[in-house]
Parts: sequence; structure tokens; C-alpha cells
Amino acid sequence: MAEQHTGHAQNSIPPPQVIAPPRIRLPIRISKGKVIKVQAKMRHPSRTGIRMIAEHVFAKGEPAFYIKKMEVFFRDALVSTYEMSAALSDDPIVTFKLRASEEGPVRVVFTSSEDKAYEASTMLRFTEG
Repeated sequence: MAEQHTGHAQNSIPPPQVIAPPRIRLPIRISKGKVIKVQAKMRHPSRTGIRMIAEHVFAKGEPAFYIKKMEVFFRDALVSTYEMSAALSDDPIVTFKLRASEEGPVRVVFTSSEDKAYEASTMLRFTEG
């Protein structure tokens, strides 16, 4: 007999304390004009809204809960948009490339499936000529 899984722990919307504001990590060395790798990390669970009721049998569960979009701004201009889905892992880390053409703020905005926005920003400064 197949083990039944109710999925309650997996599909219930987590409490707010398990969500933390995003963080941005820039490289230690940044030269003007170079393409750098930037990491954006957010503590946020991801729930598909589907639960397993028997082996190979799934049903709609609690509402889906996940990060649906990430936007990247450099010097107040939108430079990238990433569309995401419920398949995104818990606590995602997204790495993207950015040309360090000028010094200025880098801002990342994550939007949840509940349309809540979470953002972080940091200053991009040149460390090498």
C-alpha cells in the first residue's frame, strides 16, 4: 500500500517570520566597464499549491506561495526582469551579470505570488581603475 501524504506542512502558507528581506552581493573587485556577477538572495519559501494524496495522485492544496518576479535596477533604470514560478526553490539565490559602466545604486525587487514586494539595494563602487 502506498504511503499517503497530506502535504499540510508543504502546502500551508508559512508564517511571516520565515521571510527575510533580500540581500545583494557584489564582487570584491570591480573595474569600470567590466561585466560583473551579482548575486541576489532572499529567504522565502516556495509552495506549489499542489499536494500529493496518493502515489502518482495530486490535488489542489493550499494557495500557491512563491516568488513570481525579480526586477533589477541600476542607477534607477530597469535593466532586467526575471519571471519565476512555483517551481523555484526555497530561499532562492539568483546570479546575474551587470556591466559596471558607472558607479551607482543596484536595486533588486522580488515580488511574491501575493503581490508583496521585497527590495534591497547597494552601491556599486569601483575598486580598480
